[in-house]
This record gives sequence, structure tokens and C-alpha cells, in this order.
Amino acid sequence: MTVQHDRDMAELELSRRSTPVAWLLRHEHEQSDAVAIRFEGQSTTWAQFGERVRSTAAVLAEHGVGVGDRVVVLMPNRPEFQHVALATMYLGAILVPVNFRLAAGEVSYLVSNSEPTVVVTDDSLLDTATAAVVEVSRAESGGVTTVLSVDSRADGGPSMAALAPVADPPAPAVVGYDDDAAIMYTSGTTGRPKGAVLSYQNFVVNALRTSKAWDLQEYDVMMLASPLFHIAAFCAWMGSVAGGATALLMPSTGFDATRVLDTMEAEGVTTTFLVPAQWQMLCDEPRVAQRDLKLRYLSWGAAPATEALLRRMMAAFPGAQIVAAFGQTETTASGVWLRAADSLRKIGSVGKAIYSTSIRVVDGRMNDVGVDEVGEIVYRGPGVMSRFWRNEEATAEAFRGGWFHSGDLVRRDAEGFLYVVDRIKDMIISGGENIYCAELENVIADHPSVAQVAVVGRDDEKWGEVPVAVIVPTDASNPPSLEDIRAFCDGRLARYKLPKGVVIQPEFPRSGTGKVQKNVLRELV
Repeated sequence: MTVQHDRDMAELELSRRSTPVAWLLRHEHEQSDAVAIRFEGQSTTWAQFGERVRSTAAVLAEHGVGVGDRVVVLMPNRPEFQHVALATMYLGAILVPVNFRLAAGEVSYLVSNSEPTVVVTDDSLLDTATAAVVEVSRAESGGVTTVLSVDSRADGGPSMAALAPVADPPAPAVVGYDDDAAIMYTSGTTGRPKGAVLSYQNFVVNALRTSKAWDLQEYDVMMLASPLFHIAAFCAWMGSVAGGATALLMPSTGFDATRVLDTMEAEGVTTTFLVPAQWQMLCDEPRVAQRDLKLRYLSWGAAPATEALLRRMMAAFPGAQIVAAFGQTETTASGVWLRAADSLRKIGSVGKAIYSTSIRVVDGRMNDVGVDEVGEIVYRGPGVMSRFWRNEEATAEAFRGGWFHSGDLVRRDAEGFLYVVDRIKDMIISGGENIYCAELENVIADHPSVAQVAVVGRDDEKWGEVPVAVIVPTDASNPPSLEDIRAFCDGRLARYKLPKGVVIQPEFPRSGTGKVQKNVLRELV
């Protein structure tokens, strides 16, 4: 038996399944010359993509990566991230994408926790990756982790660029749907990051429903403008792989609204997912209405969007249908979605449970709450993670009562549509009353002097905690006062919910995925 024969037999078995690698093999044969990836003016066809995944898998295998081993990927958006991701799945190993903005000490914790065989990085992050691995090796004994760069290395260290052209690809692993595919770490704003273990079934279910929700076709161009280490961008890309569409990857150089719109126009982008903060910046771009865009579908999620922003999006992109996706890393990006057909009628809602997902809205004792009552959304279904990596205590807490607890507070209307109220950890309890930040933000965002708003709690001797509105004004020279904001909200909100303070900021601190860092704002106020 030859290596080629083994590879052919394994690919034949894979062709009977629906997995990311199987999709790649299918497109490689059926549309080999079509474009799989576009990046900074360069195209990669499906045939070239398949070749690079195999050669990358060969290099990983030569460095000891096999079924069940972990591969940490620490690099900004670039096609090599995609090569490594599918090469890891090709080998049946477990992908561990890491936020490239983390410091070496933060990366070292994730390396220590996941115990990878290889850390794959590039020249821009080689020092960070090396420092993290050295820190772990000093603190622990055990297996040696190789730092492998996708670029040529001046220090003579192991390089994907040097090894891939001469590597002989092994046969692909034939994985099961319940096998571990990736560990995606949560942000860890309330403690150490936890690794959500996602299976092939999780990714397949999400990718197929994403492909269906956006009606992805081979001729579509999906823009990926958020970092691929984040679950939302990664799953959007998986949807494009499932549908055979072109993935237009944007570099990780900060979000520039003008550049994004220029690229959308030049590349004929038909669909994209962005967080609300990014949609806000696009709507603020002076020439957005004059653009010749081909957008068919717009999607938003990962953070709440105010009704004011959603109306602006509808006005700025009148030819596109808007789809909301709501969930988290542990639900493989989404568990709830709002169809484009309902986006205007149910503006502000995140929709209903997505395909094959079961949800409940419950109180602290796991009793279902009534219509328009606030409760926590809990999930079951093939899109929900199996566990937290090496954290039985957190897993048990997350799945208490047999359902996954999201930590998101929502209310459900008479038709079953869900509206996000707050995160449990962000809810303000003032004088015994619950105040939901998203509710205040939704009202304050309509004030003409408010460009962006985030509400956080501040300690108070009398009430325990009171709400404070942190505002980015539309005109920095004429910001709104506390009295302006309270008068605007009075009559729209109960008086106990009105903000007790206003803090004016030129911009918000944001995470690598564009989310407002409310923990930083709490320290500020």
C-alpha cells in the first residue's frame, strides 16, 4: 500500500461525510479554478487551497501533530491562518485560535492550559509566542511545544515557508461528528479564560445554517473583517466553506470604515458579518449612500444593537437584507437568529431559536418565565459545546439543570421573539430594583447629541449601585449634560432607571472583536 493509496481511501471515506475538510475536497474537484480566498489583491483557488492545506498538514505531522493533539494558532488575519485551521482538522487534531492582541503572559496561560504540540505564528508575533512557550516550560515539566512560523525565520528556527514545499502529505483523519475540533477561549473578563470545546458537529451545524440563512452560493463574496480567532468570524468563514463562496479576508490592521467600503465596492462583496460598533462606523462614513455596492445580506451580532443603529443600517444599505445572529462561543457563535423577513417588523429583536436549537427563558430556579418577563436564556442542541476544557467545575455550573446557561437576560414577546435585556453580570441592582443596561442604552441612543452610549453601574452608599451613562457625543464641543439625558429619558423609562451620572469620552475601549469593554468603563466611572 502506498501513501497515495491510503490518502485516496481516506478521502473517499471523508466524501461520505459533511465536515469542513470534506467540503474543501468537494470544492477542489467541482470548482477547482473558482476563488476560495481573496486577501490584499491575491486570489487562492480551491485547488490551490487544497494543496496548501495538505502541505501544511504534512509539516504539522512532521512536528508530531496527530489525532487529538492541540495546535495553537497565534497570528493576525492572513490566508495562512485558514491553511493551518483546515490542516489541523485534516489531521484530526484540535485547533486552538488565540487572540493575537494578548500579552505573552496571557498567551502563556492558554498554552499551559491547552498543552499544544505546536504553536503556529508569524514573524509579527514570533517573540510573543516564543516568550509564552518559554514561560510555560520554565514553570512546568512535560512535553516540548514547538514554535513554528509560517514565515521564513532569520534565526533558523522551524518555518512553514521552508518546509511545506517538500513535505509529503499524510492521509486525512476520518473524524466523527462528536470528536473535538477546536478549543475557543472565552474573553475571561470575570476571571481566567475558559476553553469551550467545540466538536465537528458544532461547526457543521453552524456552517450549514449560516449558509442557508445567507443563501450562500458559489458566486457570493463574503467579507471577513473581524479577527478569525473570534468565534463569529471563524463560523462565518466556515459558512463560506460549506457554501463554496469566496472568503474575502481583511487584514487585522484596525477597522477603517472608508477602507472597508472601498473594498466592498471594488471586490463586489455580497454578504458580511460585523459587530454593531463596526456597522456604526460604516453608517457614519460620509459617502456611504453614494457607494455602488452588491450587498445582498448584512448580519450583526456579538453585542446588542440599538434600534437607532438598525434604522440607520436599513437606510444606509437599502438593497440588503439584515439578519441578526445572537449567541456566544459556547453555542458556536449563534443559537438565536432574526430572519431578514422579520427585521423591520421586529426591529430590536434577535429573533427566535435557530435551526435544531431548543431554548427556554427561565428564572433562577429554572422555572419558565411568562411573556414579556425577564429571564435567562438557556440552550440545548447540536450547536452547543460539549464542555469547558479541563474544567469540570465550570462545566457542571454551565450545564446545571441539563441546559446550557448563557448568562444573557432576555424577554420573549407573545409571538416568541426574543429581545436582549442585559448580561446577568452587567445588570444593575439599585435600591432592590433591577436595571437593565441595554434598555437604557436603547433609549439614550436616540438622543440627537449621542453618537454612542454604554451604561454601567457605579457603587452608591444609599442605593447600592446606580446607572451611569458613558457617552461619545456627536459633537465633542457640545456634549449632552446629565440634565439633558435625564429629561430625554423621563417619560420613556421609570424614574428609578434614569442615569445618575454622565461621563463623556472621545471613544470607547474595545476588545479585539469590537465589543465595548464594560469592565474598563466600570473602573473609569
